[in-house]
Amino acid sequence: MPHAPIPTARPTVPAPHTPPAASVCICADAGTPTVLYTNEEAARILKVSVTTLRRWRSQEPAQGPAFIRIGGRISYRHQDLADYLSNNRVVPGVAA
Repeated sequence: MPHAPIPTARPTVPAPHTPPAASVCICADAGTPTVLYTNEEAARILKVSVTTLRRWRSQEPAQGPAFIRIGGRISYRHQDLADYLSNNRVVPGVAA
């Protein structure tokens, strides 16, 4: 009786991680793809409310992280959120 061929297992390679509802754009940073977050996603990352983000944007001068306005849509670049968090980091006992 002939033997059935033994299936060979193909190694699986995990797909690169892309944040779920984020969109990717090409910005002016040397053609590097940049992740853009919605108001809701940025608020979750910063652990503030969407209302707080809106208030920060409307203040003169604007507060909060840098943002992108295209038409009526507001987006936040991943790097801008990371920079905002870094710039607001306080280390007790270290002069500012």
